[in-house]
Amino acid sequence: MIIKEDKNIIQNYFEDNSGVRGSNADFVAIAEKEEDIPIFLKEMSDKKIPVTIAGALTANTASGLSFGGVVLSLEKLNKIGEIKKIDETNALITVQAGARVNDIKSKVGSIGWLYPPDPTEKNAFIGGNIATNASGGRGFKFGVTRDYVKALKVVFADGSISFIERGKYFADKDGKIIFDTDKGKKEIVLPKYILPKIKNAVGYYNYTGADFIDVLIGSEGTLCAFIEIVLKLIPHFKEVFGGIIFFETRNKAYEFVRKIKDISQKTKDEKLYNSISAMSLEYFDKNALLLIRDNYPMIPINIEAGIMFEQDVYEDNADVLIQKWAREIESGGIDMERVWFASNLSEMEKFRVFRHTIPEKVNEIVKKNKVPKVGTDFAVPEGKLSEIIDFCDKEFKNISVFNLTFGHIGENHIHANIVPVNEAQYQECRAMYIRIVQKVVELGGTVSAEHGIGKLRHVFLEEMIGEEGFEELAKFKKSLDEYKILGIDNIFPKKYLI
Repeated sequence: MIIKEDKNIIQNYFEDNSGVRGSNADFVAIAEKEEDIPIFLKEMSDKKIPVTIAGALTANTASGLSFGGVVLSLEKLNKIGEIKKIDETNALITVQAGARVNDIKSKVGSIGWLYPPDPTEKNAFIGGNIATNASGGRGFKFGVTRDYVKALKVVFADGSISFIERGKYFADKDGKIIFDTDKGKKEIVLPKYILPKIKNAVGYYNYTGADFIDVLIGSEGTLCAFIEIVLKLIPHFKEVFGGIIFFETRNKAYEFVRKIKDISQKTKDEKLYNSISAMSLEYFDKNALLLIRDNYPMIPINIEAGIMFEQDVYEDNADVLIQKWAREIESGGIDMERVWFASNLSEMEKFRVFRHTIPEKVNEIVKKNKVPKVGTDFAVPEGKLSEIIDFCDKEFKNISVFNLTFGHIGENHIHANIVPVNEAQYQECRAMYIRIVQKVVELGGTVSAEHGIGKLRHVFLEEMIGEEGFEELAKFKKSLDEYKILGIDNIFPKKYLI
């Protein structure tokens, strides 16, 4: 274990994409090998010293920032193992928690396999992705991180180690789970609050009959440290094509998305071969497009929305599929001069850079302002998206703060970014966001679909589960972290641990 105490040297552990200031720690402990972790956590637990597990610090909820105590960095635990082929359509790979997502994707992709989750931040550590159940643009077809985690090697706060395979430990009808560690069996009971049955990344996973591995995924560093992960891989597509379509009105964008989603679902249900099957559907509002227009001056003027789509291709039928997309676009009365096409993976990568430029620009502004943004991460049930976006627009018009909206429209999961320039604006935006959250909950949605709650969104989660839900979260955490040292203030306020 490497211990660093010099404040100048460890300053980079106190900043992330959230814009939050004031992070601090007594020292940073950098694990050099897996065996360091149980010894270290046991020592910290015995001394009751808070521990914040730091990944690549790419989060925007401050979940990896410490406020007192110590930082545990897993940056040196970055090994990526060899691929184990199961059959023609399935393979596994074991990686350490500090492996970067982009490195994993590159290694498996070079020999014909795909790790499907596609978060915007490719430099993130896989452990951080699992801690928040990240997803990204291709979640419409491929789902979320949870869907590709087959096993976890974890260390709990008391230093006990457990290897948790998917399908091994399940909650009974009362929510009780009994599982093995190297120090004997543990017994826990899941919290009882109700979570929406849509794409969701809030609180501890507690659905009926929950698999224990899913309870730990998305726990934001509050229950354990991830050490090793076994990931599921699928065959890599042969090619990708797609496009960006610009619309004069948002309603036309919504109509197009609804049509493509219906066709894609039919393709999946009927296992059709030469049919449209969107891999991703991404939305950009007018302000998002204007933000990057200096980078992309060819963006048409007088447009209100953009949709980016991707389709993966596994056989030699790309030309047929491109023609079908073109017919659907034309049949919607869309001006083809407002459509950019990418016919292969190389060209499509330029569009993905286009999409990722938007949050990157926002993060640059946030860091320059030194004031946190207020970023929504909500998702709503099918058929409710236009209603919540319209509601947000009405709220935005009541404040004079720069804002933009983009996100995963295929999953009804949208990121509205409100970017204040001072503390007064920030508080005004937070108050407005509570009203948006109340509407999201009213519609049966979630306040976070992929980024988690961290330290910034307690008040929003409270709208979903109330104070009683926070008490249940704290009680459950203490069942796995008796001395309350891990990820303090993540997910729920630390006052509930007293």
